[in-house]
Amino acid sequence: MAEAINIGGVRYLNARPLVYGLENVPGVRLRLEYPRELAPLLRTGEIDAALLPAIEYFRLAAEGAERARAHRAGASDAGAPRAGAVFLALPLAAIGSRGAVGSVRLFGYTEPARVRRVLLDAASRTSNALARVIAVRRLGISPHFVLPEEAARAAPREPDAELVMGDPGLVAVRPRAKWVLDLGQEWERLTHLPFLYAFWVVRADGPVASLGALLAAARDRGLEAREEIAAIAPAEFGVPVDVARRHLFEQIHYAFGQRERDGLRAFYRMAAEEGLAPDGVRLQMVREEK
Repeated sequence: MAEAINIGGVRYLNARPLVYGLENVPGVRLRLEYPRELAPLLRTGEIDAALLPAIEYFRLAAEGAERARAHRAGASDAGAPRAGAVFLALPLAAIGSRGAVGSVRLFGYTEPARVRRVLLDAASRTSNALARVIAVRRLGISPHFVLPEEAARAAPREPDAELVMGDPGLVAVRPRAKWVLDLGQEWERLTHLPFLYAFWVVRADGPVASLGALLAAARDRGLEAREEIAAIAPAEFGVPVDVARRHLFEQIHYAFGQRERDGLRAFYRMAAEEGLAPDGVRLQMVREEK
């Protein structure tokens, strides 16, 4: 019997079109997690492909390159299964925006110039990194950023701003907020480029060709089923149908073309300059069939 193919997806509305129907494909195991939980699974080989957040790709690629260098030099790493793996972006689909995204929003409770403390979202390091980039390069501020677990350990204190992302970000209401920034919109204003939040990443030592076919078929099914996905959004994701439909058809773009790649490289450069990603990482992609 052939070994099962293990695929890691994301537990959000906007990711559903990219994994549509995979749970019913024989020989495929679909595992849905929150974004930040996928990189460790891909690193150890528990999954063969992941809809990986952008910032996680750069960190994982840097680790893989370092491990490969050590492996070639004869160093052993017994704690790293399938050591020396190379991680490749599969350019058939991504979760991106070309302006307002709706699901990644920064709520401000004081004037932007007075923001000193920003509460981040525990679910996604990419959205957190984007918030830092926007704070520095659009708002001209360098506040202290805290994760919810860090805030819980400290003395109670209200943040000056708060990041809310994913499905909660689509429906979040903060009555005391003085302003709200859609970070997809702010990125487009900063760079005039799309932003990629997540994209398919595969292990080069995995079943790359089979994964490409499976994920392309899921994408095609899912894009055709967006109305159906929107209809079940209230029950499954807690998002009203009209909000879900707008998000899936207007705010989220699933392409991974040249402009998306340019936007991804621009984000990497800025994240690295802010110390949020390792230096010297090159975007490596599965070669596209002609």
